[in-house]
Amino acid sequence: MTAFRDIRRADRALTKDQAREILARAEHGVLATVGADGWPYAVPVNHVLSENVLYIHCALEGHKLENIAHEERVSFCAVAGATVLPAKLSTLYESAVVFGRAALVTDPTEKRRALELLAVRFCGALSPEAEKAIATSGSRTAVVRIRLEQIAGKAHRPACGNV
Repeated sequence: MTAFRDIRRADRALTKDQAREILARAEHGVLATVGADGWPYAVPVNHVLSENVLYIHCALEGHKLENIAHEERVSFCAVAGATVLPAKLSTLYESAVVFGRAALVTDPTEKRRALELLAVRFCGALSPEAEKAIATSGSRTAVVRIRLEQIAGKAHRPACGNV
């Protein structure tokens, strides 16, 4: 049995494809994990979406990897296009929330491919500088794969001048 819930504001719900599009273009997101001590931990990270997998990179050790080793179930949230409307006490936004299972990528081919995808996403191309960084720093970089099990999207957008 899963604990996935419907979005409370159904009028702002997006399709899974719309949520994937937001996830694919959001500049960063927040990964939420749970540690052996039961405490949640949420940290902003860069990410790239590839089919039904989200990749992030990080140091070879640290809080998020310890938590993932304890509990593979994670959540990830990305927000795009946020605009605060102070006069209306509101915010326009688009967001995507993912639930999935995280694991450290151990296959060298998959790890390199994920680092290349991240480089292309954030540099626009696999530049010679990115290739060099992957070659020289790849062994000092961890890559985490999150297999998506659930994705939902929500947006508060202007409607014909009304907010």
